[in-house]
Parts: sequence; structure tokens; C-alpha cells
Amino acid sequence: MVIRVLASIACAALLGAAAPPPAQGLEGNWRNTKNSIHLKVQACGPALCGTVTWAADKQREKARKGSGRDLLGAQLLTGLKRARDGSWQGKVFLPAANVHGTATVRQVNDSTIEVSGCTLMGLLCKTQHWHRF
Repeated sequence: MVIRVLASIACAALLGAAAPPPAQGLEGNWRNTKNSIHLKVQACGPALCGTVTWAADKQREKARKGSGRDLLGAQLLTGLKRARDGSWQGKVFLPAANVHGTATVRQVNDSTIEVSGCTLMGLLCKTQHWHRF
């Protein structure tokens, strides 16, 4: 009888301490804080990439002036691979300036990522927060 009680307590403790559901990860749909650009992050070969799926007219015009191309369908993030520290490292494209640079993406939580991009050998850097939608 005592063994059954102890076994029941042990089972209840294990069930109560079940692992939380896995994080959603980096893949999915993201919007910048101003909700002026939407990005879909998905597998592109052995890495992840982020492609613009929607952009406000103002952002589209800035991209056309800078790069001569439409922002829709542009890959802003490419070659993202997991780094040892848990971040994602790859390349970023800034269409308004027609510049490529290095990118670091850190997942803050399931609904927020921090995207940092640097150009000119790390002299010019910018960080933005993007939110899952």
C-alpha cells in the first residue's frame, strides 16, 4: 500500500513537472515595430532567410529610390545559421541604402526578435525589434 502511494506521488510530480511546449522558433511571420514591413522567415536551403511579404507604400518608395527594386519579394535576411550563443548569424540587405551587411538575430521570446545589422566593417550598426503576427 505504501509503495502504491509513493508511486502515485512520484507520477503526479513527474506529470506536474512536464516540460513546457517547445518555442515556436525563428520561422514564421514578423512585422517591424511600425508595422510598415512584414517579413516571412523560412528555410532557404541549409539556412533561414527573411523575405518581404508586405510593405507600406512609403517603405516601397524608399527601396525603389535606394536599390531600384521593389521591396516586395526582397530577401532582407539571408544565410541565417545558428551560432554557438543561440543567436542567428547571416547577412542583411538594406534596400533604401542599397547596402549589404552582417546580421545577428536574437529571439527575445516567442513573439519578439531583435535584428541587428552592421555595415562598413561594423562601424554603422542598427538594431530593430520585430514582432510575430
